[in-house]
Amino acid sequence: MDDKIKFSVILPTYGVGEYLGDALGCLMMQTYDNFEVIIVDDCSPDNSKDIARSFMERDDRFMYIRHQENMGVSAARNTGISHATGDYILFLDPDDLYEKHLLRVVAGALSRNNVDLLVYSFTEDYRNATTGKIEYMKGVTLEDLDFDDDMLTTNDLVTIHKLAIQMEEITMLGYPWNKAYKASVIKDNNLKFEKIRHVEDILFNCDFLDHTTSLTVLNDVLYHYRNQGQTRLTGGNINDYFELQKRRVKRLYDQQQEWRTCDFEALGILSKEYFRSFQSALVRQLEVDTPIEDIMNWCYREAETDMYDELRKYLPDSSKTVKMLYKPLAEGAFFVALKRARLMKYTKHYFPGVFNVAKQLR
Repeated sequence: MDDKIKFSVILPTYGVGEYLGDALGCLMMQTYDNFEVIIVDDCSPDNSKDIARSFMERDDRFMYIRHQENMGVSAARNTGISHATGDYILFLDPDDLYEKHLLRVVAGALSRNNVDLLVYSFTEDYRNATTGKIEYMKGVTLEDLDFDDDMLTTNDLVTIHKLAIQMEEITMLGYPWNKAYKASVIKDNNLKFEKIRHVEDILFNCDFLDHTTSLTVLNDVLYHYRNQGQTRLTGGNINDYFELQKRRVKRLYDQQQEWRTCDFEALGILSKEYFRSFQSALVRQLEVDTPIEDIMNWCYREAETDMYDELRKYLPDSSKTVKMLYKPLAEGAFFVALKRARLMKYTKHYFPGVFNVAKQLR
């Protein structure tokens, strides 16, 4: 293993002091030594500063930076980039958990294949808000891409571009925290996280992929996304949720078109993503008591857009979820879709565990 590979681990933090110590503890216990941790405090109102400094006093690999004003998670990550000195950058969330051998496994893979982008597998852990006990766990791994090997490495651009949309389907592409990015690609191309409240991660990853010529995907589960009812860094109410989701779909669509890999598989994946967001937007409108007439008018206006007209043709009959929730939308049966949205709202409110399982279905 090449111990010369240096990692810059960037942790933006705001309002997650309850979890920050666990995350920093995971990093202090790493079985690979050559890394720095850049904690960017975005004016957190809790005790994050004290927690960060307690680690700095024990380990000089930990660095603490505090913004003068709250600027959002994208700005915090961009601040981290400007201070990073490593060969590779990892953007980890401070309210999640990481395997102690995360950096060692990643370094081992990179020492064999010095790729631009390395993606590792993870679990989504849905925990009881009171006890912290895991009630539902979903693994997202290389096996979900129908590969039997423990590691996939390629420098073939067509393969990379097809893998990108396939990873998007299984929720492996959009997150920044399950990836190690070659720092030179970020800095040479002046890549930044856009300062918006939603989909900033996938937009950054799409930008990075425009400059990616080599890729490794590991089957090793090295990261644990912890959902315990906490307010996530990128969570909260988002008034323009659907418009931002449409921007996500369009970015992926345009990129696949530019790469000339926008085949029926890609269009089917994008169609499911679009109508999944459409259905979620219905639920969100019901949650804020939007009048039914306004919701219906909004649906009919959306049905007149080019995106709706294009993607409705490619919605696959691939699962019960697609048939039950998305097909009515694609067929313009908006009152039926609204009934299904009411059911989802009810389930989300009274049976959150069932809802967490259901929303993972594709």
